[in-house]
Amino acid sequence: MEDELIIDAHVHTYPTAEIGRQAMQGFGQSGASGTVSELLALMTRGKISYAVMANLTPTYEMKMAAMKNLPGGTPDQEKEKTEKEADEKVIARMKRRNLWSCAVAKEHPTLIPFVSVDILQTPADMEAEIEDTMKRGAKGLKFHPVINHFSPDDRRMWPAYAKAMEVGFPLLFHSGQAELAGYAAADYGRPSIFEPLLQGFPKLTVILAHMGKGYLEDSVELAQKYGHVYFDISAIISFIGSKGGFSSDAHAVELIRKIGVNRVLFGSDWPWCDPLLAMERLNRLDLTHHEKKRILGLNAANILGLES
Repeated sequence: MEDELIIDAHVHTYPTAEIGRQAMQGFGQSGASGTVSELLALMTRGKISYAVMANLTPTYEMKMAAMKNLPGGTPDQEKEKTEKEADEKVIARMKRRNLWSCAVAKEHPTLIPFVSVDILQTPADMEAEIEDTMKRGAKGLKFHPVINHFSPDDRRMWPAYAKAMEVGFPLLFHSGQAELAGYAAADYGRPSIFEPLLQGFPKLTVILAHMGKGYLEDSVELAQKYGHVYFDISAIISFIGSKGGFSSDAHAVELIRKIGVNRVLFGSDWPWCDPLLAMERLNRLDLTHHEKKRILGLNAANILGLES
């Protein structure tokens, strides 16, 4: 696949190695900490043309940390005040994260920023954040329903989805099981839960990460019903044979073809996983050269409006 378009459609970047290691909670497999310099060096080694920074802020976790410090017996009025202040602080932090992602991409054009909006915001604030970050170079939105404890079909998110459809932003959602500490039991990532969103926004490009790991057949069923849903193979491609994922190389090929090769995107989930290993695993699959080209770069290029 040398000298051909390669797009890693799912990475995460952090301002410092310390912040990256904290985010990974000891689950990282790549040996990296998620800094931009590490990613750029890796892209050079792997001849990766572009990488999508799927950056987000764990707003729910931050809010709960603030709320649990309230002493027992705190009056309701004081609780409401503390909750409002916590909401404002975590949203401000999310917006700073968005600005950082856009600034990094402006400095390094091979990095493509996806940013976040949050269920704690008003509809007007979500819409304004999408507009502002778009002007700063953002190319899509990233959501993690499991970490941020919201259902993708929650109608409070409808204004954000409508605005994204208006401006042409694809949406990248975590889907399937989540293996970060404390999140495995949450049920917001099942592919079936995205059906109302797909029904309500037929012109919106929706990408489900990890191919709905743990619910792969549900992902196939969803793909067969809705032509505007895509799937990335981040993390899942690196662990063929693991529980909830592809049971074998042949199983991976079967499911990719059932979903449709034109609707599957290469991704790694770096720094949790190694993009070079992910590419090696993809390239060993019994897919045609053309099929691999589509997955490795052409499909993402079409979605992102990049020259292929």
